[in-house]
This record gives sequence, structure tokens and C-alpha cells, in this order.
Amino acid sequence: MKKLSLTVKTIMACAVLAAAASCSKQEAATATPATDSEATAAPALKIAYIDADSIMSAYTLAKEIAEEGQRLMNNYNRQEQSKQQEIQKFGNNIEQKRQNNVYLSEASFQADVEKLQKMQNDAARHLTNQQNQIQNTIAQAQARLNDSIMNAVNAYNATKGYDAILLRESGVYFNPELNVTADIIEVLNSRYTAAAK
Repeated sequence: MKKLSLTVKTIMACAVLAAAASCSKQEAATATPATDSEATAAPALKIAYIDADSIMSAYTLAKEIAEEGQRLMNNYNRQEQSKQQEIQKFGNNIEQKRQNNVYLSEASFQADVEKLQKMQNDAARHLTNQQNQIQNTIAQAQARLNDSIMNAVNAYNATKGYDAILLRESGVYFNPELNVTADIIEVLNSRYTAAAK
């Protein structure tokens, strides 16, 4: 039994070695033609990249959109806090009336509870509508910003003739000499100023 196991292991080891040797011969044979095809390779591509974070921090329209989004969110937070305080105050008032036996009937207590529930539902509906409006406003502004950036990149590329302009965020390393972010920001801001006049 041990001899059979040893024989099987030996045969398997030989098969693995033979396969490895065969693969290395094939790789050596295919490596030579690859170097021949490199000599006839296509000409180098003209590539550049842009840094989206730099554009967002330096482009006037992007800064204005970010400020507007922050203003809308601050306004929403104030409204939410105001509604919560109003509801909390009314709820505390109901509890205080109940504890002090101010309610003369169950019907008057139920009327206040229903009013509290209506206030909560109205506040939730109002805040949901506000959120939807903010999301729509931000989505429209983002689409406008994206269109503006794409148009500027296309116009820049029309004069420079790049084969590709990539986002820095999509790669691990780019040669800094390929960075055209400053040029794109200049085009964006000059176009935005011209459009604002």
C-alpha cells in the first residue's frame, strides 16, 4: 500500500515537472515573436489626466454649487429642528394637562392627541417634500456642472489633440507632466465668467 502511494506521488511529481518544463519552452518560443511585434507596434498615444478634486475646489461654478447645497441643507436642518421643537412642546403640553387633570373629558384629550398626530404627519410630509426638492436641485446643479466640465474638456482637447484625457482618481500613478488640470480649470473659469456677464 505504501509502495503504491509512493509510486502515485512520484508519477504525479514527474507529470507536474513535465508540464512546467513544457510551459516554459512554450513561453520562450512565444517570447521571441512578441519582441518582433513590438518593433511594429502602433505609435504612442497622447494621453493627459485631470484631477477632479482640484477642479471641484478651484472651479467657480463648482464652489457656488457646493455653497448652495450647504445652504439648502442648513435650511432643511433648521426647519426639521423647528418642527421637532413645536411637536415636542405640544406633546409636553398634552402630558402636563393630563397629569393636572385639565381635560374635562376623554374627547378633549383624544382631540389633542389627534392634533399631535396630525402635526407629526404634516411635519414628516413637509420635510420629505423639502428633501425631494433639495435632491432635485442638487441633481440639476450636478448635471449642469458635469456638462460644463465635459464641454470644457472637449474644447480643450479639440485644440490639443489628445487621444485620451483620464481622471487621476481612476489610476494609481500618472506622470505629473501629463497633468492638464490647471489648463482645464482656466478654461472652465474663463467660460463661466463670460457666461455670467
